[in-house]
Amino acid sequence: MLAYISGKVVITKPGWIIVKAPSGLGYGIIVSPNKNYMVNENVDILLLEVTRDSSSELYGFDNIDQRSWAERLLKVSGIGPKMAANIVHNMHIDEIIQSIQNADSKNFSDKVKGLGAKTAKKIIVELKDTSVDLAMLTSKKLPNDNFAIEFADTLSGLGYKRGEIVAAITTLKKDNMWQENDIVETVRNGLRVLGRG
Repeated sequence: MLAYISGKVVITKPGWIIVKAPSGLGYGIIVSPNKNYMVNENVDILLLEVTRDSSSELYGFDNIDQRSWAERLLKVSGIGPKMAANIVHNMHIDEIIQSIQNADSKNFSDKVKGLGAKTAKKIIVELKDTSVDLAMLTSKKLPNDNFAIEFADTLSGLGYKRGEIVAAITTLKKDNMWQENDIVETVRNGLRVLGRG
């Protein structure tokens, strides 16, 4: 699976570019129409590859948070890859989190062209009980939410439930074992707290 590319832009159209990698291969990437890429510009882009039947599409993002949220949004019924990318390209990550927490479907509809009220409400309903609100419950400052989300996603993938993860985060912060510059060590500490380390 392609996840990252570094190369030179050789063709650009609104919302789509071709990047020539050092190997000489050119990759067509669907990107934010709000961003202007220039021919011969060197770029580093995180990729999300979506394969359907016998074809595949590459979606480009500026950072890991955008890519992670696109993947998360893809899990919502009725949200396809184009819409998931469109949402993160038109809304800041903290704005997405706040809209979900505040059940503000109108903000989604206002900011994202083609996103109807019904689908916006689905996003809120289907994501409100995921690790999104784990971050909000355990951190008051939005800039730190992504670390909590990554931590929660990791432990969730290991089979831990929401309540266990919230309790672990609370303990880690209380005991000064919550290290936002080291996700690996923080996960290890979390596993120790939960009795599996």
